[in-house]
Amino acid sequence: MSHSKDLFAVLGRVMAVGLFFASGLDKITHYADNLQTMANNGVPAFFLPLVILLEVGGGLAIAFGFLTRFTAIFMAVFSVLAGFLFYQGYSHAHLMVWLKNISCAAGFLMLCLNGGGKWSLDHLIQQRLARH
Repeated sequence: MSHSKDLFAVLGRVMAVGLFFASGLDKITHYADNLQTMANNGVPAFFLPLVILLEVGGGLAIAFGFLTRFTAIFMAVFSVLAGFLFYQGYSHAHLMVWLKNISCAAGFLMLCLNGGGKWSLDHLIQQRLARH
């Protein structure tokens, strides 16, 4: 049973960040379009590289279970802020995407509470530090 729990923790981490990692890569390949979208929503352009770093770098960190709790807090806050900044006004589509962002934030808060699990770099580092 323990191995199943560890495997599910890995799968959960990877699944939690798949959308963000892909979105970050898309922001790199469509940089100008994303700058325009941000400008249209009143978000300063200097945030785009930080968003890319969070989505790609943070996505990889969580997938590998590195600084999981720390990164998950930033991903949760980012999810909520993005929902408020980019899905204003009421439409059914905006509501669905806003709720998706809130659901993502909830998942990241669960990662923050539970950490990366045994099959994570966090656990490996913690074990190595405990030996010294």
